[in-house]
Amino acid sequence: LPLRFAFNLLINAVLGGVALAAINLVGRLFGFMLPLNPFTALLVGILGVPGVILLIILRYFVFH
Repeated sequence: LPLRFAFNLLINAVLGGVALAAINLVGRLFGFMLPLNPFTALLVGILGVPGVILLIILRYFVFH
């Protein structure tokens, strides 16, 4: 069970990194980018779409 959880977490983190990269490609047109690092990929990997929304909200409130 722990190995399966770790594998799912790794897969979700990779997919989260891909989602962040896609957001950065589209966001570049509007001057909006999110950092792509292990922390943000893991956060999006664990939380999924709510993780992306959380990062966008944090980016907006912290840096504006």
